Amino acid sequence: MNFSELTFIEPKLLWLLAVVPLLVFFKALEFSRRRKALAKFSELSLFLEQNAGQLGPKQAVFPRLLLYSLGLILLVLALARPGGYPKAEEEQVTEKGLDIMLVVDLSASMKATDLQPSRMQATKAALKDFVEGLSTDRVGLVVFAGSVSLQSPLTLDYRTAKMMMDIINTDFLPVDGTAIGDAINFSLDKIGKENQKNAVLVLVTDGENTRGSDPEQALKKAKEAGTKIYTIGIGTPGGAQIPDGTDEKGQPRVKLYNGAPVVTKLDEVFLKKAAEETGGVYYSTASSQALLQAYADISRLTKTTHTEKKKKMKYQEFYLWAALPALVLLILEFF
Repeated sequence: MNFSELTFIEPKLLWLLAVVPLLVFFKALEFSRRRKALAKFSELSLFLEQNAGQLGPKQAVFPRLLLYSLGLILLVLALARPGGYPKAEEEQVTEKGLDIMLVVDLSASMKATDLQPSRMQATKAALKDFVEGLSTDRVGLVVFAGSVSLQSPLTLDYRTAKMMMDIINTDFLPVDGTAIGDAINFSLDKIGKENQKNAVLVLVTDGENTRGSDPEQALKKAKEAGTKIYTIGIGTPGGAQIPDGTDEKGQPRVKLYNGAPVVTKLDEVFLKKAAEETGGVYYSTASSQALLQAYADISRLTKTTHTEKKKKMKYQEFYLWAALPALVLLILEFF
């Protein structure tokens, strides 16, 4: 076997190795107490003669403690389920949950720093916290600026969804702008007509639509489909300037329009309307707390059954290689 392929299926149980020294210490104390107790009620010479096999001289205690230590270590390794020869297998997974499509704004305004360290970074951190709270709900990720892209279809594979969240940024899409209407229409299409009635869109944006199809028409389409839209407003009403790299002297620049700095402000009007008309809720800050509250509200909705194929790694297990020697060592120590 190639030991580079060896892994532990339950690696969290390896923390039990930290308990082994403590158990060995208590075992040594037990040997010491037994020796003192027997010596107290018998002649020392008779005690050493009759119990040499059981307790032995002091130096005989060390081999027993060694057997005990090795036995415990191997037992913990067996519990952690060592395995190798990984093989990816697909299995049908049926869960009762919601279909949640995260629709995230990647326009240049997301560089603004009225949320720290920036709107974009605050949003990514909050989204990952949101996904951490999921269990049986399918989640997907659509990103948009002046164009729209599907980063992750609806899936139970939360690890992949979070990986997609790691790589998105404000330079991810080729066309700048904020096409909210296009993003809603695109997300509804990717959910599919058969799933739209019980689906949820979580729209994360500053609300400033600048291009693409009419958001009002997209909202009407979502309402007719029965899809609820939960909206998360990014930024502050006072707004902030948009960073635009550095100049030739290395000094930070801001985005300009007609020679004046562009200030991007949170536009709550459409976001509130989208939530109200579709049965969703509007949250005014893109923070982890806002998204977690959004999920708490969303989780109370009626869940449906969905089935999908999910890849799962299967391993050839070698726990017996550790469990059997552990049993032998602990038996030897006992006798």
